[in-house]
Amino acid sequence: MRFPKANCTTLLAVLQRYVRLGYAVLPLVPGEKRPHFRLAPHGLKEATRDPATITRWWRSCPEAGVGILAPEGVLVLDVDQGEVWEALRRDFPALEAAPRQKTPKGGVHLFLRLPEGVKLSASVRALEGVDLRGMGRAYVVAAPTRLADGRGYTWEVPLTPPEALPPVPQGLLLKLLLPPPPPRPAWTPVEGTSPKRLRALLEAYADRVARTPEGQRHNTLIRYAVAAGGLLPHGLDLREAEEALVAAAMSTGLPEKEARAAVEWGLEKGRQRPLVLPSPRLVLSIRRRLREGGKRHGRA
Repeated sequence: MRFPKANCTTLLAVLQRYVRLGYAVLPLVPGEKRPHFRLAPHGLKEATRDPATITRWWRSCPEAGVGILAPEGVLVLDVDQGEVWEALRRDFPALEAAPRQKTPKGGVHLFLRLPEGVKLSASVRALEGVDLRGMGRAYVVAAPTRLADGRGYTWEVPLTPPEALPPVPQGLLLKLLLPPPPPRPAWTPVEGTSPKRLRALLEAYADRVARTPEGQRHNTLIRYAVAAGGLLPHGLDLREAEEALVAAAMSTGLPEKEARAAVEWGLEKGRQRPLVLPSPRLVLSIRRRLREGGKRHGRA
């Protein structure tokens, strides 16, 4: 059944508002969540902010649902159940202020702003019951879409432009950047691991952090903080590791508070998954073989 002309006009006004706020839209099969195979045969790639295209799509099929594609710097948390959302806002009260819409299943879509340069994979399910959408790579179904059973999507907190969105809470961001690792087998420290060797590894990690380009600072800092944490059970000093990595991160332009929170979290995660270091004897043996091989081939 086609919508009355007045209702189609109202729908187009809603779509144009999404566009003015900075979000691309995509027509969906009526009553479903998948892209409209006739209007948008290439699916997500055809999401647009072009008013003429949007008008043509929904004039052609006023019953089509609405998909929203958030730009690269916007993360949408697709929380599939109400109890998961309750736990999230209990742990991160700042999420209450984020634009959100209620889904037919009782979950929510939360719109948040990522720190500059941070990139997440939409394919990673870092939190149980939560999918990562938006970021220019994954759309969400949006109001006023209704599914075949009549249930619809409604805004509980109105959508805002990307620059006005609240940032992802720091603690939540750290969980999303690096999901908890699977349990590791039993581990024992390497005998004879000297403080000098541990310090050399820490300095190498800090050097990599300090030389990270702007778009990769968060991810790289987390990665090497976890690696340094893996050296703590071998005897690396916790305070020394923290200060070295924080200083390296600050030298790239990251604020101290942000860098320190990331390092503390990464070190603790790394402590739980110690690095497997080769024994000093094995290292010496490998170096000796490399030197001997070089001499046989005429290299100094």
